[in-house]
Amino acid sequence: MKKIRLGIYIEDSEYGDRLTCYFMNHYKVQLEIHMYTMKEQLEHLEGEIDIMLSSELDQWNNKYIPLIQIVEETPIESEEGIYFVEKYQEVNRIVEEILKHVGGEVRDLKSEGSLIGQTRLISVYSLADNQYQMPFAMTLSSILSENEKVLLMDFQENSGLSRMLEQSVEHNLDELLVMAESGRYSTNRINSCIGRKHKLDYVYPIENTECLCEINTVICNNLLQMLGKEMHYDCIVLNMGTRFKGFFDILDRCSDIYLVQKKGGISQWREYEFTEELMERGLSNVVERIKLIEPPVITTPVSTCDKLVELWKWNEFGDVIRNMTRGISCAG
Repeated sequence: MKKIRLGIYIEDSEYGDRLTCYFMNHYKVQLEIHMYTMKEQLEHLEGEIDIMLSSELDQWNNKYIPLIQIVEETPIESEEGIYFVEKYQEVNRIVEEILKHVGGEVRDLKSEGSLIGQTRLISVYSLADNQYQMPFAMTLSSILSENEKVLLMDFQENSGLSRMLEQSVEHNLDELLVMAESGRYSTNRINSCIGRKHKLDYVYPIENTECLCEINTVICNNLLQMLGKEMHYDCIVLNMGTRFKGFFDILDRCSDIYLVQKKGGISQWREYEFTEELMERGLSNVVERIKLIEPPVITTPVSTCDKLVELWKWNEFGDVIRNMTRGISCAG
């Protein structure tokens, strides 16, 4: 993906330096930073930057370059070519607004070539204890994102991710599926479907979960190709749900499959049947890549899924996950 050339003009040097440092540390793949210290430098910017970020400009006459204006109060209604964001919010929200207004060129996915380069696929699935699927997928993705650029994508219906994020957005997985099905996409449309929590990127979960069963091999392949080639992820974690057409094809392409379940009970019979079906399909290699995960017993009340993820991430279970994933980043 071509870097977005971001111009920054902020007279508050302390705030400007901290913001720029965050961009450099967390968004160096997406952003190329151009710093300006005098208003006179802003007169001829065509061809130099793609978008301007400022908190001091009282007017903007460059109709070819969008301006993101940082304001301290609730954002004012956007004007032509000028968009407003709140100063006191997570920096990734400001970045999302930047990405939203750059990269509108529509491209044909079919002309982009083969799949996703070095991007690895990891899947999380459960046969009997799927209430633990999303917390584990989030914990796993969060741990991997400590050292890699990771995207979490949720294919599980009513997984709980929406409640965890507690936010309303215009675009989500449904929009990505539309692009994948049509084979045409743009960078800003992709970015409008992706949020960030700390270092982890995630696709906003779908609202109409019936659409999940309409996914097929072609749509899923296009989706993964689009995300891998355009966004340059090191790893995409798929929280699997409904067995859409192409479910087993996707598992076959995953470097690791984490099967979340409790030992004993009916889960062992479901695991046996699942393994048998994989073998009958000629996917013995998938069986070899399955890692059984038994979530720890929760002995203290946990009020939210988010808190459960933090609990798992930093207790002994998190250490187990880190040990299991230690060699993954070197694979594939």
